[in-house]
Amino acid sequence: MNPARFLPILIAVTLATPQGNAQEIKILDIVGNLYSMDVKTAETQFIGSTNPLPFFWSAMAVDSQGRMFAANGRFDAGYDIYQINPNTGQETLVLQTNFFDISSMAFGPGDVLYLINDRDAPWIYSPNDLYTLDLTSGVSTFLGELGVTQVHGLDFRGAELFGYSFDSGLVSISTLSGLATDVNLSASGPHSSSISFCVSDNGALFFVDTYLWMLDAETGIHSLVSPTTPPGLWTGAAFLEGPIDPFALWVGGETDGPMTVHLSGASPNANIAIAWERGGGFAGRTAIPAGFPCAGTLVDLTSGMQLLTVLTANASGEASTPPQFVPAGARRTVHLQAIDLSTCETSNRILIAY
Repeated sequence: MNPARFLPILIAVTLATPQGNAQEIKILDIVGNLYSMDVKTAETQFIGSTNPLPFFWSAMAVDSQGRMFAANGRFDAGYDIYQINPNTGQETLVLQTNFFDISSMAFGPGDVLYLINDRDAPWIYSPNDLYTLDLTSGVSTFLGELGVTQVHGLDFRGAELFGYSFDSGLVSISTLSGLATDVNLSASGPHSSSISFCVSDNGALFFVDTYLWMLDAETGIHSLVSPTTPPGLWTGAAFLEGPIDPFALWVGGETDGPMTVHLSGASPNANIAIAWERGGGFAGRTAIPAGFPCAGTLVDLTSGMQLLTVLTANASGEASTPPQFVPAGARRTVHLQAIDLSTCETSNRILIAY
């Protein structure tokens, strides 16, 4: 890092003592192993396992009280809803249903549980229907057919319901009619057959298959964070304890068009440095050297990192760069990471090819 590039811009910034603030999601695999996952690094810690059940786990959701629920099928047709202990992974049966295949679940405003039922055999491109389900009475209400298939991720961003389809990628779903609208027709679906995603309180979308990604809600563009460790067939992911406002960095824009770097979860009105380096690997962790703002802070980049820009967050801790079009001949693979210069907290690192 070159002091001539970094110090003149930031010399007047007052720095606080570096502090850690890792945010975690709970994530369940298809055989019932529960993990916590760091949303900055995708590193996982095993928590515990459910008792052996005859079928795979297929969906997970957390209500406003922090209660975790998941769905597991029965060979005699129908899916059961269980409550999962987030500290041990142990399951407790809550309700038996007649749904053929519950592929996704999410709690909405008022803790209304929404779910997607894959109407025909799993893994076949069959109609997906949106329902609500009352976990006390067992009464379900059909809302409508999505019009897309193989939706295996579901969560709310504010009052808007998003789903993730094997075919279409990110879709916005009407809670009145069930109709799904593709956020970006040119953004493809996932890279594996097992996916989950969840939304933080400040609106950042985290998507998990065999990798951890950030998703842009406006364009559906993916930003790669890291491979998951261990690589799993994940069936559900959710934030558990609030408020959840991770310092998150991702890229939006049009496929092969102008791109914008977005961040959320920063300190209000803080200066935010965005550093970058070339390369496509995941190795590398470096302490910011003496003589620079936030000296000693560990970043997930190598010593070859450079300063891209400095942004000022708004009162909500959000900031974005202006859209920039990069000609095809100048494109490359780079890592990006943000540093909050008021706290020295770092965001997730992303890998983008542009």
